Amino acid sequence: MLVEKISNRLHKISLSMNEFTVNLAAYLSKDQVLMVDTGWSMTAADVKEKVSEMSDGAVKIIILTHNHADHIGGIEALGEQATLIAHKNARDGLAGKYFALEPLPGPDLPLILLEDETSISFFGEEINIIPAPGHTDNDIVVHFINEGVVCLGDLVLADTLPPLDLSRGGSAEAYENSLNMLIEKLPEDIKIITGHGRDYSLEDLKEHYQMVVGTMDLIKAGINAGKTAPEMVAEDLLKDWAKWSNDQVSSETWITQVCDNLSGQIEKSIAEILSYTIVEKGIQAAIDQYNMLKNAEPDEYNFGENELNMLGYQLIWRELNEEAIEVYKLNIQAFPDSANPYDSLGEAYQSLGHQDLAIENFEKALSINPEMDSAIEALEKLKSS
Repeated sequence: MLVEKISNRLHKISLSMNEFTVNLAAYLSKDQVLMVDTGWSMTAADVKEKVSEMSDGAVKIIILTHNHADHIGGIEALGEQATLIAHKNARDGLAGKYFALEPLPGPDLPLILLEDETSISFFGEEINIIPAPGHTDNDIVVHFINEGVVCLGDLVLADTLPPLDLSRGGSAEAYENSLNMLIEKLPEDIKIITGHGRDYSLEDLKEHYQMVVGTMDLIKAGINAGKTAPEMVAEDLLKDWAKWSNDQVSSETWITQVCDNLSGQIEKSIAEILSYTIVEKGIQAAIDQYNMLKNAEPDEYNFGENELNMLGYQLIWRELNEEAIEVYKLNIQAFPDSANPYDSLGEAYQSLGHQDLAIENFEKALSINPEMDSAIEALEKLKSS
């Protein structure tokens, strides 16, 4: 965890897990704290301890930039006395819904749902809360006007192509429109805290916007010429924007998402249908279904690594650990060269007290990615105990 003191009252908190960094913000008054996002549930205790070191006050307001788990997971630990502020479309995610699985029990906290731009005052700081959909249908950005700082959430991941969560209402055209709106609205000297990665200046945001416009224009031209997403990927359509393609969001992912989005043919998450099968028929039936659908209907569902990994976490959070283990094993079968499924399987075994199996999988993760912080830390704790 890294804490950057932006001013006497405003601090940026950066959390890392599996080489993935999430940026939060904490605004401290004499006896109260306002937070923008909370990070993962797994990091919430550390964040709460750090905030307590910086302020004697309790967290009274939490503004949520959108309803993904890495931004809302710490609500219960951090927000015992808080009022939550979020976009109205974030309601289902905050209610803990995940396809067919039972909703997670959430904190019984006051919840303010917004649809239009709203201003609040927090101990002399004017804060604008601005709806800015694109990554999802429930993105908001938080502008600390006096501080000259804005938190963008996942509307911008620094130095990478945009991630669209199409299953939660993400939209390429809404993304482009939101960036354009912010560029026109924000002052030249604004400090921009992105959801993940380094801070931006307004010039950085303008360059990011030009990347979005330029790549979308190429993809739209390809669609108009009758090309499919695989054909555009094969011809390296975005080669002039290669510096923006990486492990977080590749050119292939961005081209596919934009094509799916503009055509209205969005792949369903494989986790959705598997969740119903797990509930109704059990985990083995779900595994059989996964293998059948991957062979018979490979283009109908999103079979990406993150789909199964998130399903596994959702099962663990509901104490369905044995089912989660089988899902992670399935993910390893599908993505044997990726460290993350091994790391997740290690976490599942660790939660069940199977230390030898946990160590085995954390070590396998590190053999693929020797710099995986979560696996390093887990191994240190396991071996020391």
